[in-house]
Amino acid sequence: MINLDAAANSVPTEEVIDAVVAAMRSGAANPASAHELGDRARIVLTRARDSVLSLLHGAMDDGVTFTSGCTEANNTVFAGIAAPTIITSTVEHPSVLRSAERAASSGKTVLFAPVDRNGVVDLDKLGAIVASVQGPLLVSIQFANSETGVIQPIAAIAALLATRPRTTFHSDAAQAFGKLPIDLSSGVGPDVITVSGHKLHAPMGVGAIVAAERGIPLAALLVGGDQEGSLRAGTEAVPLIAGLGAACDARADTMDDCVLRMSQLRNRLEVGLRETLPNVRLLVDEADRLPNISSVRFPGVDGMSLIAQLDSRGVAASQGSACSSHRPEPSHVLMAMGMSENDAFETVRFSISTLNTNDEIDEATSIIAETVNHLKDLSWAQA
Repeated sequence: MINLDAAANSVPTEEVIDAVVAAMRSGAANPASAHELGDRARIVLTRARDSVLSLLHGAMDDGVTFTSGCTEANNTVFAGIAAPTIITSTVEHPSVLRSAERAASSGKTVLFAPVDRNGVVDLDKLGAIVASVQGPLLVSIQFANSETGVIQPIAAIAALLATRPRTTFHSDAAQAFGKLPIDLSSGVGPDVITVSGHKLHAPMGVGAIVAAERGIPLAALLVGGDQEGSLRAGTEAVPLIAGLGAACDARADTMDDCVLRMSQLRNRLEVGLRETLPNVRLLVDEADRLPNISSVRFPGVDGMSLIAQLDSRGVAASQGSACSSHRPEPSHVLMAMGMSENDAFETVRFSISTLNTNDEIDEATSIIAETVNHLKDLSWAQA
């Protein structure tokens, strides 16, 4: 199977698998236990926190709180920061949008900043919304979009919010973590980010909340124990956390090379599709993107049918976020960018990892072109 759906899940690498197995075999026990086996587990957690921090600048030394993933982390931030007003964007991941909806149902005010046709948050309108709000405020703007790869102007947003009192700036960095430099310094980056392991070749089921050096006023979502500095009750998943640490270590050592490789592979795919299918449309051409995501519209072709056909021929791709891609409705991200429902249904996301090869990209390009032409022929025959 050629995996061009790495934004949904990237395959664990051998060093990650080895780290998980080693943690399971080492006799590491409950990190809360007051004996040698507990000590071993605590050492694993400490090393993994340092590994997460190696991919960041401006984070608090003890500011890493492990969670089951970015969805739990996002829910924790929304439930744990005491602010009567929340501002987010119209293109956020469902775990942010649903958290915002729940906050609204509990009486909080939720306001949405619009995006332009490339999916970039409108800074002027965001600034106007911020200026209209009194009192404590939570602003949650993603670092980069999971469907289009578009990178948001995080530094500009941080600068806009820097002088506003009682404001917490959160960013869902699940897709950006390990693919972009992330700086949490004051006036440059968010106060807190949330990350996911399985976007970075770590196991599924592990993520983290990371606070900037200045700290955040966060209350626990899960209670019942003093784990994770009393911010996340429950016994830590030590083997999964060990895997996350290994993935972060590997990426920290090879960040520039990995970013270059993914960019080259993504560009190879896009050039190949343009050459073989002249009518294809790349959704984003005037905004900064992650190195590994390409959102492509195939005019006249139903995206879900295309994905199903590609799957049968050994190519994995998707429409939208994996958390909502089974829904028979157009992507809320693409609709927020001004696309019609029809155009949104014709759009497919391809996402690369460093494990892909040139040969895989070339083979996938050929399969995509053949499949698109086949579906068009069927459509014309039925018409």
